[in-house]
Amino acid sequence: MTAMTWMEGSNGGGFQAQLELPRARLLVVDDHAPNLLALEATLGDLGEVVKAASGEEALLRLLREDFALILMDVQMPGLDGFETARLIKERERSRFIPIIFLTARSRDASHVFRGYAQGAVDYVLKPFAPEILRSKVSVFVELFQKEEQLKRQEALLRQREREALERQSAYRYRLLGDAMPLCVFVAGPDGRLRYGNRAWTELSGLPAEAVEDLWRSEVVHPDDRERVHAAWCRSVDSGDPFEVQLRLRRQRDASYRWHLGRAVPERNERGRITGWIVTATDIDDQKRAEEELARASAAKDAFLAAASHELRTPLAAAKMQVHLAQRKFGNELTEGPRRAFEGLDRQVDRMTKLVSDLLDVSRLLTGRLSLELESFDLVPLLRTTCERLQALSSEHRLRLDAPETLLMRGDPGRIEQVVTNLVSNAVRYSPQGGVVELRVWAEEGGQVALLVRDRGIGIPAEKLALIFERFGQAHGARYGGLGLGLTISQGIIEQHGGRIWAESQGVEGEGSTFHVRLPIQSDLP
Repeated sequence: MTAMTWMEGSNGGGFQAQLELPRARLLVVDDHAPNLLALEATLGDLGEVVKAASGEEALLRLLREDFALILMDVQMPGLDGFETARLIKERERSRFIPIIFLTARSRDASHVFRGYAQGAVDYVLKPFAPEILRSKVSVFVELFQKEEQLKRQEALLRQREREALERQSAYRYRLLGDAMPLCVFVAGPDGRLRYGNRAWTELSGLPAEAVEDLWRSEVVHPDDRERVHAAWCRSVDSGDPFEVQLRLRRQRDASYRWHLGRAVPERNERGRITGWIVTATDIDDQKRAEEELARASAAKDAFLAAASHELRTPLAAAKMQVHLAQRKFGNELTEGPRRAFEGLDRQVDRMTKLVSDLLDVSRLLTGRLSLELESFDLVPLLRTTCERLQALSSEHRLRLDAPETLLMRGDPGRIEQVVTNLVSNAVRYSPQGGVVELRVWAEEGGQVALLVRDRGIGIPAEKLALIFERFGQAHGARYGGLGLGLTISQGIIEQHGGRIWAESQGVEGEGSTFHVRLPIQSDLP
């Protein structure tokens, strides 16, 4: 075994590496066993001698192994030395292995030329002088050793460069992490945290390396420890990104603040995880603002529900009083008072509708909007609804396109409410009048398809998603309403197991189209 020691200069801090070079492997090819034994005895101390009794066997050896030199007889049965050399030189892996031909033939010019043409580096005549053969072979063995030495040195240099780059990258990571206002941690591929940045030390008052068991440490709120630790273990096992909210204790005032913990794996070129980068971002102010907003929203919803419920009684009383007055004094009223009573009756109806909408929204939010399911024919319901709404608007023409009958299961009162909302919106947003089209048909797959189309002002594209939100209005309060009708309609349709959506180009005169899909046979109880 040949050894080589390489010492770095003074700038390298005394780095020393011992390079162990392999013995040269020599392939000898001859069809006569005595010749092979003679070659092995002559060259055995120069390298590891591997014997092959034919050209075919030599090629098989070269498919699996590498050699420093090939010594090959020219005259062999089957593949002779020249043909074997040609095949060796055709393979990328073996084309640069030097070949010495062994021949008993005279050294005539044509014979020598053919050998060199096949890639030979030398000829040795049989019988050969052992000293001469050893001298020739030792030159190639030394060249092989020098080449291996250079390869090893190059590999060591590349390794040193990689290590230097890794140290530099680690240093830069630390500098970058210390400059960030959020907590940053580095973990190994096993999920064990190694150190935290300056923001972590300032938050916890602990050293940068005191993070090994962070998720179950006293820095984490007791109620969060096991949950967060379990989530971290799942991410480490699966390799999936980690994201969880947790509370961390701030050392200076012993208060717990909400943080968003995130981690992503680092992978090498083969996709294997080599480590994790973990961050913890302070979201306490945001969290408290969200909680306050949720409390305010809940209080608002509770107020609306209570106010709507309380308003129903006086509105019902007002409606009754108007009807009593019209019945008692109807024949005695002049035109002015009569029209005033009719206007009052309409406004009470409008207020009752608004209160009903508020109550329905409250029921939707609390999951208390109930359905009274039954089997019914949808077509008569649509005809009756269109006739009722047509009587309220002489400027619009409602056109119904429906089959003779369409049996389905659902809550007919709620379905009528949805149709009323859609048609009323179509009329409201068609201030110039015109046709409002209502179509219904049965689709394959057991669904009812309902379409309401108008030729009004349309809905801007950016408002299409807004119109189904509470108090969402595509055109503000200019056309009246609270913006609750579509919210309620969507809730009713979804409770039936269906869906509703709108289409519009937002161009005046092209209007809007609302689509509804409902199951014919609802699987609801």
